[in-house]
Amino acid sequence: MDQKSKREVNPEIKQFHQVVKEGTLAELQQRLESGIDVNAEGDSGMNALMIALEAKDLKKMQLLLTRGADPELTDDHNATALDYAVSEDFAAGVQELLARGVDRGYHPKYPLKKIDYGEDTFDFIKINMPEELKGEMSEEEWLESFEETKALMEEMGQNPTVEPAIVGVYSVEVLKLFLAAGDDLSLASPEMKRLLLKLDDQAMFQATPAEYLKYKSPRFGTANPERMDNPFWSDMIQIGGNAYQAREHFQDGTAFEKPGVVWCADRFGSSLTPVKEGRYVQVGGEHEDYYDPDFYIYNDVVIYDGKGSFQILGYPKDVFPPTDFHTATLVEDTIYLIGGAGYPEQRKPGFTPVYRLHTGSWKIEAVKTSGEMPGWISNHRTRYEPTKNTIRVEAGKLSILNEDEELDLVTNQSEYELDLSTLVWRKLKSD
Repeated sequence: MDQKSKREVNPEIKQFHQVVKEGTLAELQQRLESGIDVNAEGDSGMNALMIALEAKDLKKMQLLLTRGADPELTDDHNATALDYAVSEDFAAGVQELLARGVDRGYHPKYPLKKIDYGEDTFDFIKINMPEELKGEMSEEEWLESFEETKALMEEMGQNPTVEPAIVGVYSVEVLKLFLAAGDDLSLASPEMKRLLLKLDDQAMFQATPAEYLKYKSPRFGTANPERMDNPFWSDMIQIGGNAYQAREHFQDGTAFEKPGVVWCADRFGSSLTPVKEGRYVQVGGEHEDYYDPDFYIYNDVVIYDGKGSFQILGYPKDVFPPTDFHTATLVEDTIYLIGGAGYPEQRKPGFTPVYRLHTGSWKIEAVKTSGEMPGWISNHRTRYEPTKNTIRVEAGKLSILNEDEELDLVTNQSEYELDLSTLVWRKLKSD
């Protein structure tokens, strides 16, 4: 992990940590027999277990765990042992920790620590202007940017949050361990998703200018579903391209010169779900923010075979509206699509949209539910509980009406479950 902080560390603890880092297993055993605190903090709040993981030493890690090392403890930047294993791409360490049921970045065992980045950190940022920015901005602009960065870091330090460990994964081997543990593939980085789907990193545009002009705009399907593969859309998926890249390649002018959204595969808030036969199903997502000329929320489905090939399906807007930041939960041969942000005019405070995507026919249908719904929820998490045949919903943001009858986003503080046998919602608890 990065960012070491300075602190006074007991010399005995320093020696102990040095043995963990560079000593033999027998030497570590001897130190532990002396009764030293296995969870004692050293530089940056690191403990012995974190040091063993940073050294990618499985035997030392296992020995420390048997001697009481707590894998849920955090360093000065709220990183756990699992975060260290992920940052080192240490698959054996990740597997060991996941098998022990450690938190994966969703429900930290201990309160988060406020982070003091210190002036040394800010001085480093201030002095070391990246080479690629020299000539692109003035020294004055860089200093202004630095002050903004400093203010943001200080705010984050005083109000720390954690993100799921899967976000930092950078190998398919480790990614599959998290998927087996029940994590949502949608949370992985775009680069990891492309690796998993075996999309070609060297792909280039193959579509002709005429094909680009014919297919450049998004459109809704006319059937449930409609096969919508075409040369330009296929190129965009292979490349992982955005609207700007396409406009540049086909010399189509900027979005301001030639208004009209360009279809693209570079999206936020889409879901990606593993299904049978090594396939993966991507649903919806948005490109850019609302103020960008190429902002668009999609309602399509892309089915990947996991070997580099895919097909694109479209749907009528009244069958399946545009969706982003929803969840996709696989239950046997059906994917339940719950919530989502959508366009402002779609949002119905108090109502939770639910759709079923059938992986045999690829038809989508709206699901009529009742009971105590979460409301118009997005950026949330779901998990299927087979013993109860329910889908649990937690975290996320809710769209609610304020006193002025305008939409506000607030944090969801409650948990809910949808009974798939009765299609009735039930509120479980509030924080």
